[in-house]
Amino acid sequence: MKKNISIGKIFAIFVILLLAGMIIYVVNLKIEKISYAGCINTSGKTIEKYLFTDKIDYNPLVFFFKSKFQEHKTIPFVEQYEVEMVNLKQVKITVYEKTIIGYLAYMGEYMYFDKDGIVVEVTAEKLEYIVPVTGIEFDHIVMDEEIPVKNRKTFDTILDITQLIYNYKVPVDSVAIDRLLNITLYIGQVKVEIGQDDDTLSEKINDLSEISKVMEDVPGVLDMTEYQGNDKGYTFKKN
Repeated sequence: MKKNISIGKIFAIFVILLLAGMIIYVVNLKIEKISYAGCINTSGKTIEKYLFTDKIDYNPLVFFFKSKFQEHKTIPFVEQYEVEMVNLKQVKITVYEKTIIGYLAYMGEYMYFDKDGIVVEVTAEKLEYIVPVTGIEFDHIVMDEEIPVKNRKTFDTILDITQLIYNYKVPVDSVAIDRLLNITLYIGQVKVEIGQDDDTLSEKINDLSEISKVMEDVPGVLDMTEYQGNDKGYTFKKN
C-alpha cells in the first residue's frame, strides 16, 4: 500500500513539473520575425506599433487569439489586414491599404481622399508619395464623407491627372485645379499649365515626363495647354 502511494506521489509531482514546464515554455514564447505584404503608404513599423502595444502581444498564442477573436485595430491608411501564423516564432501580416489619390492641407492637418472625393484619413502625417491638391473650394470636411465641391467632375479630373503622374513618374510637387477644371502642375519653381482633361492629357504628361528630366529649376511658366505633337515643342517663359 505504501509503495502505491509513493508511486502516486511521484506521478503527481511529474505531472505538476510537466505542466509547469509547459506553462513556462508557452509564456516565454516570442514572435521573432514579422513580415509584411501590401505596405505602400504605411510602414511595417507603423503596423507593428498598432498591433503590438504590449510585450505580451509578442507571445504567438496571445497574438493569434487577439487577431482571430477580437475586433481588428484601426490603423491609419489601412482598410483591413490579415494575419497568418507561419510558425510559433514567425508571423506574416498582409495589409490592404485605402485607395488615396491626393490630399488637402486644412487647418494644420492633411485630408487624404479617394477617387470619389471621400475623405478616408485625417492626420498630421504627410505621405511622401501622395501629391497635394490645391484650388478646390469647400467650406467643411468630414471624415468618411465626400468633400463638398460644386463640380462633381473635379475628382474625375484629379484621378486622371494623378494616375498619369504616378504612371509616368513625373516629379510633381503639387497639383492645382481651378473652377473650370484647368490643371496646373508645379515642379520646383516651374509652373506647368496643362489645360483641361481631354484626349491629349496622356500625351502631354508623357511629354512632361521627358521634359522634366532636362528641366532646369528656373522660375517660369511652361505652357502645355495645347498639345504639340511631332516634337514641335512647348513654350517656356521665365519669370
